Amino acid sequence: MNSSRKVAYIAVFTSLAVVGRLSMTIVPNIAPVAPLSLLAGYLGGAYTGFLVGFLSMLISDMYIGIGPWTFFTTLFMGLVGIFGAFIVRMARDKMVVFTLSYLAVLIYDLGTSIFPMVFFGVPPLIAVLNLFFPVSFLGLPYPMGPVHEFSSSIIFLTLIRLIDRFGLRGVLHG
Repeated sequence: MNSSRKVAYIAVFTSLAVVGRLSMTIVPNIAPVAPLSLLAGYLGGAYTGFLVGFLSMLISDMYIGIGPWTFFTTLFMGLVGIFGAFIVRMARDKMVVFTLSYLAVLIYDLGTSIFPMVFFGVPPLIAVLNLFFPVSFLGLPYPMGPVHEFSSSIIFLTLIRLIDRFGLRGVLHG
């Protein structure tokens, strides 16, 4: 893929992820950043995936609020984008793609829960429990982590299926 195409990928996917994250701030842990970072890595390679993940979190945090956590969220979302590049090489089966993307987002959630909390003096076990222990959202129990992993993996798999259904892989991949 030529450099101008990579720049265009990075710009388009990053802007979609930023707008998506900002528009979905009312619904906890459902945002298109992880699926779009995975897709950018899947279509454009590890470098493209990393930059989309990293820049999406950095730019959207400029609007939501930058803090010590931004270092961790940008780094780990960049890693999610890199993981997207490996998914294309490792799997063609839908269930395997779903599982690998789920694991990528789980690593993001664990990393961004444990490292910032340790920074603030919270024990790692408490940080992990807070990720998986249901909280109240609109009066209903809402497990933050599993919702994020599941929704991101479903969105990623859906985007891949749409690309394949409409024969866009060759057009998008170069």
